[in-house]
Order: sequence, then structure tokens, then C-alpha cells
Amino acid sequence: MPLSDAFLQEQLRILGYGGPEQIAIGMQGAVFRLGGGKVAKIWFHAGETELRTLSELYEALDGQLPYRTPRVLELHHPGPYWVTIEEELPGVPLHEVAPEFGTPGWKRVRDCVVEVVDALAQVAAPEVLRRTSVLDETGPFRPGGVSWREALTGLVQRRAARFDTRMVDDFDAKLEALLRLLADLKEPEPRLVHGDVTAGNVLVDDDLRPVTLLDFGLLTMAGDPVFEAAATASVIDLWSPRAREVEATYDAAFADGLGYDADQLLLYRCAYSLIIANAHDDDPYDRDSHAPLTAKFFNSPQIVALLSR
Repeated sequence: MPLSDAFLQEQLRILGYGGPEQIAIGMQGAVFRLGGGKVAKIWFHAGETELRTLSELYEALDGQLPYRTPRVLELHHPGPYWVTIEEELPGVPLHEVAPEFGTPGWKRVRDCVVEVVDALAQVAAPEVLRRTSVLDETGPFRPGGVSWREALTGLVQRRAARFDTRMVDDFDAKLEALLRLLADLKEPEPRLVHGDVTAGNVLVDDDLRPVTLLDFGLLTMAGDPVFEAAATASVIDLWSPRAREVEATYDAAFADGLGYDADQLLLYRCAYSLIIANAHDDDPYDRDSHAPLTAKFFNSPQIVALLSR
């Protein structure tokens, strides 16, 4: 059964917060405005240990980016889900004010997103990321001594095992080629990878300048900034019928502005699409799976050519 808003609001009333207003919902949980400069996040999957580690991550990131980042004030367990009380941060979600892709004003959106990706790439990965997990996994994504390439290929293999391979032509051969190409990449310096730079997680001012970056933790890792760029180009307008055009436009901006390699962006996008394909499997709101989008991507001529080299 999908969760009801009334049930979630009741969890906050148990904590003494009357009349909470839902302002966002995602794979990780639902966010409510409480008043007094505070918000509450009800976490659908995270437990106490994970949330205390996330709080450490937020403390480590405080002041490291030119934007505000979350800070956990309190941690509670009023019912089946854990709840964090956090500061309410400035700005409005980019998706609420962004001009439509392809219109003259859309270049401001592109520049905003490229700026955020570049800012993340300047931050050295904090030590706490050696202890954090990704998605619904329980073990650390990249514990001490594990290389980026080893950690990423392992994650791709684990997520591929959950994927309905019948949806992709010659899936096993494509997966083998993907893993081989990932293993051949040069090992990068570990930088902060947010992993979920969506138009809902970037808060902007009236001029579409980023002021706040939200929701670390879903796929936050110590890794390669090029992976961040590839993932962002995919997820920033994931459900758009023009998704391939959006990705190509961002790839051009990342190549021209940040010097990222086009083939490496495409390779990382293959990995990312498999990683998130079944991320909604246990979503209590029963939202759509990404699996059909991943299958369409892997069956496209561009990816067939990439994985046939």
C-alpha cells in the first residue's frame, strides 16, 4: 500500500509539530515545512546508523561549497520511519522556475547546473565517505583501500543482477564490455560526488543562481567528477521526451567548459543508468521504475556502438 500524507503528518504531530506542510518528496523520503526555520525529513529506507553518518557528512561539508548544504539538528524515531529535523535553507527548486529546454532562457539553467557540478569537483572527498553506503545497500560503497574503479564496477555488477536482462538485446555482452571499459579507466583523485544533482535538489535565487544544494546520501561517494557530470545530464530532466537532446547539450557544455571527455561521459552514463534502473523497487509511493528508460538507452545505436568497440 502506498503511504498516505496523513500518516506521514501524524508522525510529525507525535513529535509536537502541528500542521506540517509537505514541500518535497523523493526516493529517499518526504520533506515537510515545520515553521520557525525548520523542516522535517521522513526517511523511507534509512536507519539510525546511516542517518548519524549522514549527519557527519553534512558537518564535514559545511562551508566546503559556495552554497548552503543541509545540517541535521535532531534525529527521532516516532514510528516506522526515522525523522531528521533540519534547517530550512534558502532558494526555490530549480525545476519550479526553470525555462523549458530549448527556449532562449534555458541557457541560464544549463549554466547553473554546470556551475554546481564544477563546484562539487573542487571538493576533496571527506573521510566519512569511506563509511557511507549508496542506494539501499548496507555496506560502505568504497571503504579504505578500495579504488574508484573497483568500487564502481562492483556496484554496477550488483545492480545489474537485479535488472530484467530480457529488456536489453545482448545484455550479457554489453555488460561485459561496459565492465571492461570501466576497468580500463585511469584512476581519478577522489572528489566529492553528490550523485543526485536533480532540478529539485538545486535551490536557486531569482536570477537562477544556485544558493543551496540538498539531499546528499542517495548516491554520494568519493569518486570521479566526470561520473557526476554524466549522471547529472541524465537525471536533470530524466522523464523528458527530449532526454537524449538534453544529455547531448549538457555533455557539450561539460566538454567545452570543464574539459570532460565525451566518450567517458557516455561510458559513465551507461554505468549510472544501470545503477539507478531499479532504485524505485521498494518505493512506498509506488512510483515508476527507471528500468524501461535504461533498456531504451542500452538498445540505442549510440550505446550499441560504444559497447561494440
